[in-house]
Amino acid sequence: MSIFTAEFETGQVIKAADVTNSALQSWIRRSLIIGHKGHEIDMPGTPGIRRKFSFYNVMEIAIAKALVDLGVELADAFKAASAFAHTGDGERDPSLPFREAGVTLLCVAGSRSGEFLWKPGTDITAVIRLHLGRPIGWTTLEVLPVVDRVTSALGYHLQKVIDEAYGEDD
Repeated sequence: MSIFTAEFETGQVIKAADVTNSALQSWIRRSLIIGHKGHEIDMPGTPGIRRKFSFYNVMEIAIAKALVDLGVELADAFKAASAFAHTGDGERDPSLPFREAGVTLLCVAGSRSGEFLWKPGTDITAVIRLHLGRPIGWTTLEVLPVVDRVTSALGYHLQKVIDEAYGEDD
């Protein structure tokens, strides 16, 4: 089954995103976690029925957690994580690094964020500053290690996930 259509239970999310159950439940109650293209988190009112999360939800939670660990405020972390996890621009699919070789960075300055492709040996600082409104500082997260940890914890191989999304390189 494709990671992009699979549904994951709370225990899998906790492991993959490296969060506690209490943090996850708090974020759900506070409506910080969004759905993906109409796929809302199943939030049943009947005990014993398990919530289901999409891969995009799991990535949103994992990215937000990583940003919070770096010192980003919770609301700003989820705003940036939601944008990363649920949107793409043709150069980058939702929840994945850019298809082009380089380092995918998620930069956050307060409520503003952006995804950037950095190629070692190039200076991306001016591009980030311009996009984020010339802040004095920002927090930068390299997303590939987070994507790798999440896909692996969910039982998928990162390269196969990337190949499925972008097509295999010839």
